[in-house]
Amino acid sequence: MNNNSHVLEIIQAVIGKYCVTQKRNFSVTLINKLQCNYVCLQVSPEQIIAQCEEFLTPGLTSAKNSFLLTVEANIQGVSFHYWVDDDQQVTSLDVHGLLATKESVNLALDINQNVDVLTLCELLFKSCLKMSAYTHDRFGLNFKLFNSMTRESIQLEDLRHLHGDDLINKLNNDSLNNHIKLCSIDDINNLSQEHKFSKRVLGWPFFDTDLIAILATLHTQTRLSILVADDSLPSQIATKVMLEMLGCSVTCAENGASALSLAQKETFDLLLLDERMPGMFGSDVAEQLISQNTPNNDTPKVILTGITGDDQIAELFKKGITHYLQKPVTKAVLEKFIKPWQLAS
Repeated sequence: MNNNSHVLEIIQAVIGKYCVTQKRNFSVTLINKLQCNYVCLQVSPEQIIAQCEEFLTPGLTSAKNSFLLTVEANIQGVSFHYWVDDDQQVTSLDVHGLLATKESVNLALDINQNVDVLTLCELLFKSCLKMSAYTHDRFGLNFKLFNSMTRESIQLEDLRHLHGDDLINKLNNDSLNNHIKLCSIDDINNLSQEHKFSKRVLGWPFFDTDLIAILATLHTQTRLSILVADDSLPSQIATKVMLEMLGCSVTCAENGASALSLAQKETFDLLLLDERMPGMFGSDVAEQLISQNTPNNDTPKVILTGITGDDQIAELFKKGITHYLQKPVTKAVLEKFIKPWQLAS
């Protein structure tokens, strides 16, 4: 049984389903204060869905013009807060569960970045304006009505009126790279099994950080691809999260054999290998990769270990290790270590 729940996807699905099934049309603004577009709790999806439906439905039912929801971290998980229309009263819900984050979206964007909203729906535009008040200080984003004379801004194009083949044809035939398409979550879910959507497609309703993550793909920024091999799950997750918060793309392996198999098939920019893994040590993985002339023959091979003896460390380098980091590794150490490769890319 899968006991992990992607919280933001569930919230969007619950709100989207309500609006479609109840044929409601009002401004929906979702603010993710976690600044990550992947927020997973170790709680069953069924439990989170039931909690969200019970919590959100009364507010969605009473909304006449607008619904504003914020998500933020608490000590034991995440907190949801929503406001309806112009009422200052806030309704809150705390959801407990181990929090895992991925794909940090606190990336450098142009401070004067504008997003033109190309839509016939006044409520959608009002929702974007409300979101703009939250995103400008954090990301430098402003929303405004579409202006054909402005050539440097990104266009958010509303395609929720298109479905099935009409939607597919629009997505496949439109070659304008500065357009972000806004589609209903139902349409995306129904078609994603048969068609690969562009990363510039947004599912409605969407969080501010969904948009930021998509905008980041429009900026030319190379992300380091890093393989992390560690048999300790807490250590593996900690390293993964720190690297992703530094803008890296991370693949994980739970032991040496798995790391070797991955590195034999896929090219990485860096290999971070725990030394003391069952079956095959990290230095053994490095040695095998070099002897087999794999795609990662020349890839820097970084050993993560508590070993501090000079002779023992020298033996690691003889086997093919190129760099050494002493465990436990902090985010500051990782940031300083990977910076030369980030600058080179």
